[in-house]
Amino acid sequence: MDIAAIVGAGIVAAALSAVLKRFHAESGLFVSIAASLFILFAVLSALSPLTELIGELAGEAGTDNACIAIMMKALAVSLITQLAADSCRDSGEGAIASKIELAGKTAVLLIAVPLFETLLGIVKELIK
Repeated sequence: MDIAAIVGAGIVAAALSAVLKRFHAESGLFVSIAASLFILFAVLSALSPLTELIGELAGEAGTDNACIAIMMKALAVSLITQLAADSCRDSGEGAIASKIELAGKTAVLLIAVPLFETLLGIVKELIK
């Protein structure tokens, strides 16, 4: 991941967005969203080697790959939710941003249900 390129693109996009918002507010928002998506995809592509390493380490440790998959899904939901909420806040829609964050938190909880079931099963076996 070339952090200098990401930071540079972010600064240029922020300046361009600020200039465009003075003349045409909607265009500034689209520049902001496009820059956010660019940065998100750059970060996600940089995470690919890390996810492979986590998978290898989990395999060596004998950890169930389903647990790793659940954690990666929760991370993806969190990143997408943050991007959407920040974009809404940038456009002045704080209430919608809060609802998006609530939906993201709920989605993460729903994704984690199998982990809770596994944990409760382990606790039940330990109690017996």
